[in-house]
Amino acid sequence: MESKNEILNVSNTVKWIGALDYDIVSFDVVMSTDYGTTYNSFFIDARKKAIIETTKEKFKEQYLGKIKSLTDPVDIEYIIMNHTEPDHSGNLKHLLELAPKATVVGSGSAIRYLQDMIGAEFKFRQVKNGDELDLGNMTLKFIGAPNLHWPDTMYTYLIEEKILFSCDSFGSHYCNEKMFDDLVGSFDDAFNYYFDVILRPYSKFMLKAIDKIRLLDINIICPGHGPILRSNWQKYVDISEAKAKKYLETVEAEDTRVLIAYVSAYGYTREMALNVEEGVKSAGKIKTNMIDLETASLGELEEQLIRCSSLLVGSPTINQNTLLPVYRLFSAINPIRDKGKTAATFGSYGWSGEAVEIIEANLKVLKLKLFDSHALFKFYPHKAKSDELKKFGKSFGQFALESVKE
Repeated sequence: MESKNEILNVSNTVKWIGALDYDIVSFDVVMSTDYGTTYNSFFIDARKKAIIETTKEKFKEQYLGKIKSLTDPVDIEYIIMNHTEPDHSGNLKHLLELAPKATVVGSGSAIRYLQDMIGAEFKFRQVKNGDELDLGNMTLKFIGAPNLHWPDTMYTYLIEEKILFSCDSFGSHYCNEKMFDDLVGSFDDAFNYYFDVILRPYSKFMLKAIDKIRLLDINIICPGHGPILRSNWQKYVDISEAKAKKYLETVEAEDTRVLIAYVSAYGYTREMALNVEEGVKSAGKIKTNMIDLETASLGELEEQLIRCSSLLVGSPTINQNTLLPVYRLFSAINPIRDKGKTAATFGSYGWSGEAVEIIEANLKVLKLKLFDSHALFKFYPHKAKSDELKKFGKSFGQFALESVKE
């Protein structure tokens, strides 16, 4: 769908100059974008003119055209980069070609990332939480918000207009040319999905950031994606706070919970999983969940990984490898969220058994804490093998319980 090349007034001095993307089907590969998305950039028409973030490079001509219609780019003095992911910084290098005297403003991490991304020298200013920037007749205040969802993230607050530019926080992948929360209709589904996929693993950082902005007098929140929150911003901050608290309470309240994730070509590995589960339960106060990786949705898998404290992965070896559903599991493991969770592997094989070691190697790279052994048997787990699998499960269960105490 062709997007309109419009400029929207956020306030008397702030204008939305972003891009609408109705056609995108997935974002960062990790989430679907059923409603499209926007790349929000803002122009501040102060005495010292400033830009808040840029857009995805795909929209270069449209984006630079908007800026030229508002000002001579040579007059731009500051470009604020709350975050440096390419959907936010994609047109920075092109903007700097038109505004060579502009100073790029960002956190220390942001400036380092941009130097690597752009590959050319540019003027910059590193800022930290609480720093301010004088725009002549207006003032920007910077609020540290690291790990939402990159280490470089910060918020920017325009004091006189009471506008908070919140980067990915309070955003959504939702595209509507009307752009304002009181004009686009309900986008709660997109908002909740965005939080769950992008921000939920960083809930403790979200709560810290919300504590900081509670001290501000806010009229409007301008996120990096989705509708501008000029009427109901408090609602979406409250939703984010509630979801973050619920996530942390769920994680902290759980007993030792072992997720047994398996894929089984002929039922042999599934039978192993049942025996391993019996052994795990015999180790003590442990809850278990079993999930068939072949049929589980990515959302279900994500939910189970969030809730578990330990992970057992079972797979047959086929053509000296594990199977595609297991690699899908690897993609769902988040090392920031799941680091240190205990893990082990088991599996069946016919003429070779490489799968368990392949899985172990990947789990180690993903920063899980590996048990010192695995269970590997040929074909079907008959009685003797069944007993060994139960012993293996019990040993792993004891390992998981001890790790939780540490």
